[in-house]
Amino acid sequence: MLFAGVVFSHCVTTINFTPGVLRSAGLISVLLHMTRYGFVAVTLFVLVLSMQGRHMTAGQFWRRRFGLVVAPYLVWTVTYNVTDHLLLANHPFTGIRQFLLDVGRTAVTGDAKYQLYFLLISMQIYLFFPLLSRFMARTARHPWLVLFCALLVQVAAFAGYQYSSRPSFQPWAELYVHTWKFLPMYTLFVAIGMLAAQHREAVTSWLRAHVLSVGAVCVLGSALSIAAYLRATAPGVVPVLATTAWNPKYLPWFVGGFVLLWTVAMLWDEQRAKGRPVGRRIVSYATVRAFGAFAVHPLILDVLGNCGFFGKLYEWFPDSTTKRTLVLTVTVLALSLVFIEIALRTPFSRWLVARDRMPMPRRPSADRR
Repeated sequence: MLFAGVVFSHCVTTINFTPGVLRSAGLISVLLHMTRYGFVAVTLFVLVLSMQGRHMTAGQFWRRRFGLVVAPYLVWTVTYNVTDHLLLANHPFTGIRQFLLDVGRTAVTGDAKYQLYFLLISMQIYLFFPLLSRFMARTARHPWLVLFCALLVQVAAFAGYQYSSRPSFQPWAELYVHTWKFLPMYTLFVAIGMLAAQHREAVTSWLRAHVLSVGAVCVLGSALSIAAYLRATAPGVVPVLATTAWNPKYLPWFVGGFVLLWTVAMLWDEQRAKGRPVGRRIVSYATVRAFGAFAVHPLILDVLGNCGFFGKLYEWFPDSTTKRTLVLTVTVLALSLVFIEIALRTPFSRWLVARDRMPMPRRPSADRR
């Protein structure tokens, strides 16, 4: 679901940039920034659960986890450095030396495409997870203190990056641009994910007992963030600082929206545990293909833009932002799934979609009489 939000967010921002829809598109973009923070929390939650009862050295953990993400990250980094030259306007190929420099630079910064920083954050999580695990084990009796300290760090990181001026001297000026990709910018969500896994039964029981109260508080916090956005913008006037993913005013939504999503997932999981299907096949199908859709959808958008599809959307739906966005999203997801189904059945599946190769479907043999 989080990766579906990422795809939808990029579809919204790709075709909704005219003054009449700038404010509403900006609001959707702000709301969908929650996906990056939810991704961090879910990643830590799954990691902690997967490591419970297992003994693994830091070296063993790093070899196992980095092996899952480094190859796809590098493959897609190179891919987007190539396809950007082929598909994007004003992006000429200037020689092999510059190309190699660009590949090296974007591999370090996660800038080969606008979604690949997720994988850069994943690698930081893997790098520091052994240390974080030891810290959480030593503070297991003080979850609220850990959460409060993480909140303070999160607010300070947001406020510092949102309101401070960019350094004027190198190399700090260049480093500052990428600060939002560093793990301290996600401290609260690291803590939320790890604490939710560490105290899973207690958290689940408490959420189940207070689901209405929690929902009301989350909705109120989310409303405050939305009101802050509306107050900072006007029709056709959306300052850059009003749409950043590190605006402290949006932290209530990032937390509240994620908790609401988490609660829905928890209730769904309880229904599944009772033996009710509740979309089990769809969820299983989507889980296997989520990374592939995340990785390839910007390429699909670039291809569609290069083919003039965006212009067609404006011809078909000149007065409907909603229809343009929905049609584009469905088209991108459908074409992404076509790519994923092909990639899953090639020897390169682990590099392209981070999944083991699937066997080709076999035709049932005809009855012989």
